[in-house]
Amino acid sequence: TMQQAPMVHFASSKIDSRLLNHFYASVKFTNPAIDNYYKRFVRDFVRYDDDVFCSAGQIVLSLQQESSSLSNPLTTLDLEGGGGYSALHIRRADFQYKRVKISANEWITNTFDLFESNEVLYIATDEPLETRNEFFKPFLESGHTIRFLDDYTTLAELYSLDPNKMGMIESLVCARARIFVGTWRSTFSGYINRLRGYYGMSMRDSYYGYLEKKNVLHDETDGLLVHPSGNYFAREWSGAWVGIDGDGYAKGERHVNVAK
Repeated sequence: TMQQAPMVHFASSKIDSRLLNHFYASVKFTNPAIDNYYKRFVRDFVRYDDDVFCSAGQIVLSLQQESSSLSNPLTTLDLEGGGGYSALHIRRADFQYKRVKISANEWITNTFDLFESNEVLYIATDEPLETRNEFFKPFLESGHTIRFLDDYTTLAELYSLDPNKMGMIESLVCARARIFVGTWRSTFSGYINRLRGYYGMSMRDSYYGYLEKKNVLHDETDGLLVHPSGNYFAREWSGAWVGIDGDGYAKGERHVNVAK
């Protein structure tokens, strides 16, 4: 039986059993203490290399210092030293979901109420270099200071790292931002939100640039946590991090002290 099997293999390579999913949406233990144990295990041990954290930390500090030097600085940081700037992940290039691949003007229109005037914005994007300045021109015209990863090549010694780690660095920079706005259906944006959850940041400070889904992550902050449903991969779900340091199920961000 499945209960007696030493290993359970999910055949994810077949067309009728593709596993495009979060680990916690595929496996759920009926005992919340065990369920939370394995969620903590992934949080604490499935992690980036130290050099990724070091480079990301240098960029975060530089963004915060630049912000504090402005005439209207945002110097309030959280208890772990995050915040001080905001971040966006704007997926472009070969993104297959054309409906959410919106223009820069739409990004600004949909998010104008989230940012402070002249706030420093870090933008993670795959927009090609040859068209990047033109595409993001509306952001500059809106009065914001915008920064990209290659602005920190020398400071963070990015040239000395494996190029495959660049996305990891950007995810951490976005995760420590005051406000984060992602691309709906992007698993990269989704993982940034899970990192923010691991850092203890409220999903009320996370949004999507696609207007229809702008506040979708706020649904669980007050009410009961919802087990993943629908297109699981399109977003992350708070049950992956809320209350997992306890032995019971949390109801939501404001209800983490549950019965043990």
